[in-house]
Amino acid sequence: MRVLKFGGTSMGDEYTWQKVFNIIKQYDHPYIIVSATSRTTRQLLAAAEKTLNNPEDAKLITDDIHNRHYAIITKFLSSVGESDSDIAANCQNWIDERMHELNSLLTKIHNAHKCNPAVEDAVASIGERLSSYLFAQCGKALGLPTQWVDAAKIIRTDSNFGKALPDEDFINQAALELWNNKTNTHIPVMGGYYGKDTKGNFTTLGFEGSDYTASLIGAALSADAIEIWTDVSGIYTCDPRTVPDAQPIPNLSFQEATELAYFGAKVLHPSTTKPASQKKIPVYVKNIFDSEQPGTRISHETTNDHRIKAMAFKENCVILTVTSSNTVMGYEFLAGVFETLHRHHMPVDVVTTTEASVSITTENDKGLDEAIDKLCDYGSVELSSGLGIISLVGCKPKKTQNLIQDVMSTIQTSYINLISYSESKGNLNIVLEKTDIIPSVIAIHNELFR
Repeated sequence: MRVLKFGGTSMGDEYTWQKVFNIIKQYDHPYIIVSATSRTTRQLLAAAEKTLNNPEDAKLITDDIHNRHYAIITKFLSSVGESDSDIAANCQNWIDERMHELNSLLTKIHNAHKCNPAVEDAVASIGERLSSYLFAQCGKALGLPTQWVDAAKIIRTDSNFGKALPDEDFINQAALELWNNKTNTHIPVMGGYYGKDTKGNFTTLGFEGSDYTASLIGAALSADAIEIWTDVSGIYTCDPRTVPDAQPIPNLSFQEATELAYFGAKVLHPSTTKPASQKKIPVYVKNIFDSEQPGTRISHETTNDHRIKAMAFKENCVILTVTSSNTVMGYEFLAGVFETLHRHHMPVDVVTTTEASVSITTENDKGLDEAIDKLCDYGSVELSSGLGIISLVGCKPKKTQNLIQDVMSTIQTSYINLISYSESKGNLNIVLEKTDIIPSVIAIHNELFR
């Protein structure tokens, strides 16, 4: 059994839906995870923001979401010659119900003059709840035994809205019960990205969270493989939108894939590989528009024919330098700094220390100001903004010295904020001014992969 996850591009319109169904037909009893249709999650969050001051603008967005989903199912059912009015009626009713729910949430946000994280997650979850139910209904129109599964009944999480942590014990039990109770003819179709906490609030797993959902389900069911279907033929040596001559990578280790995702590669959610890695389940990244291509295989086995495996980058980073009020930096100081960052859910990318200070690269996130206020309890805090990180993953230890020299001579600036190298992980991270990131990424890629 395989878990197949299809992303937003795969859910884009009636034509891509047909491609996805053609792929599904090639598998025996797969478990399907789908994202929201293309652009929908961003539209939902934009509507939540705009409704605070401009409810009319928010309504324009919700009308577009309604009309676009209605057009997809109408055109799809027409293209397959579906004459069963029940399926069309079920789809229309579902769209109307979800849009009524969305409008109620937007009214709540407008009246409260703020959008709290729990309400924002409820809004964001609507995209996957729309797409997964409609997709399952359209599968029936093709004669497939697709059956909608509400992810809220399977994916139990904590209440860290926006980046919720899953309760894997609950998920394992709920997914197994569902799988064992279904008949062999059913194909489960479930939305990714969202779940519920113990209080019944909708939660979301973070950017590209549908990948994470697929990995959690795959691990729970001990799947033979997890396949992430997207619009590119695997994970590339760098983002092909930035470096046009980037090439797909045949294989990656779980650690390498995680590092790339964490440092900005947008193909996978950073937590995707963890459940799969623990169960030794390979993950494949494949292209719905070129399904015959092998894509990238992620497993515990890896090879490397280049000096590095791949590159990734982030452009929205800051450096926090905390200098202790004591003359000697003790472990209590470091423990306090990192506990504060953990409490405010601030990721730590690159770290350097001196005798009495620590410099940390993190994301310019909404929790930054609150974190800085608390860090002031441990000493003075200096903020450097407008930065980015270039991360080289899969560096060969025996060639590190020459690699670093070549990279430094290639970078398109003479000013480097921070640099760190981990031999155990094979990672080289360089922090530069944001304006220098893209030119340097292109130059480094040309040097190392040409």
